[in-house]
Amino acid sequence: QNGLDAQKLNAQFAKMSANDSCTSGGQACIGGAFAQCVGSSWAVTPCSSGLSCFALPLVTKAGTSLACDTQSDAEARFVAAGVQGGVTG
Repeated sequence: QNGLDAQKLNAQFAKMSANDSCTSGGQACIGGAFAQCVGSSWAVTPCSSGLSCFALPLVTKAGTSLACDTQSDAEARFVAAGVQGGVTG
């Protein structure tokens, strides 16, 4: 289930813009960068060179986490979680 949940988040993130309104405290990956909602605006922090922000499935407990990762490692995490379709399903 974690893999499916993370794919759903990544698909939602792909449609988001840094100009979208948000709920304070929210987190997302927008345009490959980590974004945190401050007030009602996204504060965007780029990942290091060669990395992009992804929602990834947790391994040891229910849930997902947002992290900067390589595309290939992110995809491997979804394979390991037993889901098909890459990072967005």
